[in-house]
Amino acid sequence: MLNRRIMKHDLMKLGLTSNRVKKSLSGIMLFIHEKLISTMAELQSSTFQFHSQTFGQNIRIENNGAHAKRFSSFDNGITFSSKPVQINERVYIKIVDIDETKQWCGSLAIGFTQVDPSLINQKDLPKTASPNLSQITSGKSWLKRLYETLSKHLIITFFYNMDGAFYILDGQEQEISKNIEINKPIWALIDIYGNVKGCTFTVAPKILDDGRSLFEKYNQKPDKLELKYYKDLNISSLKPLTFSSVHGPEIELYCEYKLALRKRCNRLIRPYLFVNFAIGPSDEFYFRLLSVDPVYRTSGYFGLTNVNPSMFENRLETLPSDPNSLLDRKEYWLLFDNVFDEQLHELDEYKIAYDTDTGEIILEKNNKPDSKKTIVFADKTQTLYPFFFMNGRITSLSLIGLVAENLMNIIDDPAKQARMIDGEIDDSDLCPICCERKVTCVLIPCGHLTFCVECRDKYKEKICEFIVFIKQISFLDQK
Repeated sequence: MLNRRIMKHDLMKLGLTSNRVKKSLSGIMLFIHEKLISTMAELQSSTFQFHSQTFGQNIRIENNGAHAKRFSSFDNGITFSSKPVQINERVYIKIVDIDETKQWCGSLAIGFTQVDPSLINQKDLPKTASPNLSQITSGKSWLKRLYETLSKHLIITFFYNMDGAFYILDGQEQEISKNIEINKPIWALIDIYGNVKGCTFTVAPKILDDGRSLFEKYNQKPDKLELKYYKDLNISSLKPLTFSSVHGPEIELYCEYKLALRKRCNRLIRPYLFVNFAIGPSDEFYFRLLSVDPVYRTSGYFGLTNVNPSMFENRLETLPSDPNSLLDRKEYWLLFDNVFDEQLHELDEYKIAYDTDTGEIILEKNNKPDSKKTIVFADKTQTLYPFFFMNGRITSLSLIGLVAENLMNIIDDPAKQARMIDGEIDDSDLCPICCERKVTCVLIPCGHLTFCVECRDKYKEKICEFIVFIKQISFLDQK
């Protein structure tokens, strides 16, 4: 225990006032508290260790057995746990190093073996665990080679029980093997292969899965947090944004619809999350990540559509459970898988800008110019509603606001658009801007057969950057 009286006397000698003494003591106690938490976390993470004697020729065991790293080539990376795994005991492996050069194919393999690693001669270990390890373990090993697209900081869970051996990835429990024998001790087996170079044993990640845990995490309402990276933004000048009340059953909204949280679910079916306002050319859309689940491989989907999300009120089930099928629909949809980088962190801030001249949709992270990337060239005649399909690492986010110079909405008749969505109107030859008149114009030389005459005249300066001239096709009117 710290002697507060002695500490206070020493601080007073340094000329600190009583209030400053209190603040200093609070800061010191907070520092000690954080150190204790950090130390406890380190102790907790050492539940499992890598076997210190039996491992592949290209492996180094570090951090008192908690960390295994392949320092050369792409194989000879077989490792074992130092102790047996109990039935239904979870093993958590975190990927801490990957091959950035992408020169190797293949990835991590995980599983179990009934052979004590101490009885295996290190020189007898094969270069790869699957299928070669079975030869020296007499078939008493059960392995699963995972996907090639494993990313840094990803956490993989695996375990065994009476029904077999299983692993959990992307929120789904998947099979390693059903034919596993549990009548003898079983050790964890990890083959650090291919594009995965380093792993560490860790503990179960803390996941925010309800509103209470989210609000307890921050010392103020999460939607009121100060900007960390875009500090030059004038918050009062931003147009406030909200999420749409139309969203997937996996989503909960808080803070007057400015904050969204994906609940813990056994299965994600339609985790759609729409922003309730469309962005147009010259607009900038800002949002913040609040929580990240490291057991998912990708960040999830981000997209844009010209459909007002209110059109899906009471008919969200008409949207596909596979977001890639959105591109087959009649409306205008843009979709991007894993557009955010692998290094997702809580309180990351993003800007999505809609370029007036080119139609580029540009993503920027944390106010860093070198993070800018063009994710698509959009149709500049469209105002677009941002949406998320939250089936990945991002589990909670909040809206910061919108910088908007032009608040027009090109879609003239939402009611008619709703009827088109329901299939009551055949829109195969309707102008997608007004949703009213037939297509009568073709753009040359690009060949886009897209517009009616009225919309051509109204938006001809914005329709297509490749326009040489627009020609009316009169025979289309005669159909």
